[in-house]
Amino acid sequence: MVKKILVALDGSNASNNALNFALELADNLSADVELLTIVPPVFLPSYSIYVLKSDAISECAKNLEISFRGVLSKAQEEARRRHPKTKVSTRFEKGEPSEKIVEVAQGGFDLIIIGSRGLGGRVSALGSVSSRVVDKSNCPVLIVK
Repeated sequence: MVKKILVALDGSNASNNALNFALELADNLSADVELLTIVPPVFLPSYSIYVLKSDAISECAKNLEISFRGVLSKAQEEARRRHPKTKVSTRFEKGEPSEKIVEVAQGGFDLIIIGSRGLGGRVSALGSVSSRVVDKSNCPVLIVK
């Protein structure tokens, strides 16, 4: 029985579709939903370290965090507006997205819902994050296009 659903969000169209699907499913199953957003680390080519000052790198990381927090806030507002009876919580993490999703899901979730392709732009049918989550997760993963 599905009582606790983890929804991974990055602001992409596929993750927005995953959110909508998760909220409908949660309504039908009377399940709780946790919205998870993970800000990935900032990786730069090694030669750029000599060009960019550490302040610029810090500023980039700060702006990325602000953007991802906005994604989470917007999703929570939408969920509460459209599905007021569904219990929705949020969680913000930093790190490698697929690892964090799997780690968080080990905290008693019955189902992970994730978009098929996120902001990374991979060309295959599944994005790299969703592929790794499917491979590493101990609970069912539902992938939404």
